[in-house]
Amino acid sequence: MTELYEQTPILDEQLQFALFSCQPTSFNEAVKDAQWVKAMNEEIDAIEKNQTWDLVDIPADKTSIGVKWVYKTKLNEKGELEKHKARLVAKGYA
Repeated sequence: MTELYEQTPILDEQLQFALFSCQPTSFNEAVKDAQWVKAMNEEIDAIEKNQTWDLVDIPADKTSIGVKWVYKTKLNEKGELEKHKARLVAKGYA
């Protein structure tokens, strides 16, 4: 069991900060970077392909639930940048 932890590379704090500080915190920030736009388009394509949701008119007596983009920089087992991941999530807490 300890072998797994010994094989996992530990990123120094400066590298972690550099990688994770490049994650956008808002849509307006993400849309300025082509890599994040690509990640968002991949998420929308997956939603449409899997028929996860349908756009419908909201009944007059109901309110909508908002959505939020969540951005994550994915690293491989060596700690190198693997991909940019964007997820569209419902604001279930609202």
